[in-house]
Amino acid sequence: MWIGVGKGKGGAGCTTSALELAYAASRRRTRSGRRRRVGLLDLDPQGNATDVLEPASRSVGIKDVLAPDEPLHLRDVLVPTEWEGVLVAPADRFLANREIDLTPGRIAALRRARLEGHIADLVDDVVIDLPRDIGKIAACGLLGIEHLFIAARATVWGAQGAEEMRYTAQRVAEKGNPELRISGYIVTAYENTSDSRRILQEMKERFGSDLLMPPIPRRSRISESLESYHTACREYGAELEKVADIYQKIWDHHMEDSDDSR
Repeated sequence: MWIGVGKGKGGAGCTTSALELAYAASRRRTRSGRRRRVGLLDLDPQGNATDVLEPASRSVGIKDVLAPDEPLHLRDVLVPTEWEGVLVAPADRFLANREIDLTPGRIAALRRARLEGHIADLVDDVVIDLPRDIGKIAACGLLGIEHLFIAARATVWGAQGAEEMRYTAQRVAEKGNPELRISGYIVTAYENTSDSRRILQEMKERFGSDLLMPPIPRRSRISESLESYHTACREYGAELEKVADIYQKIWDHHMEDSDDSR
């Protein structure tokens, strides 16, 4: 199963959601009883997900898969990480160059990788951390995935950003990826204020049952866990178990609706 996590505005918790969903997937087992293996493709030039996962090597990365000349195969850039069962295709600041030189032939690289099963023997699930900017790199990710989760905060700008990402995803689905569907909206860094409650209600009216509840509560220790200690929320401490449980519920519910549970 190939999923993406996107956002319309910065600070929406997209990378956190991608990491936590990858971790949630790695805790589950296939029908044969083996723990699921997950590949995280970091399409954000900031490379925050890469930093958190601490890959065994950064000599190659996702930028090399998207290179216009002599590109590498996706399987050749997936490397082990400190998180058990999670591989990563690393990102670095040079990935931003692909926004300029990404050719029409390479923009569908991840779509071909999924359809042709290039890494099906290496991972059971793929999670893509989509970039903030809606450009060629984001389009490459959207063309590759089957399911999209949109991360947004319960703010006016956050709701607007979610709407923009929904529109972009729908256009990509119409033009080049008919398998793509929006699987849900994840509300992150939620603070139980009157303004947040009002906007959350507006988001419920706008997105309906696709708005995933409950929202992820705002916790300073989430960034402490991931950014400082490079540790998934569940492994950091009891204070973040509720956060981890919400992400696990999202993954498990999504798996129930998915045909891909080998």
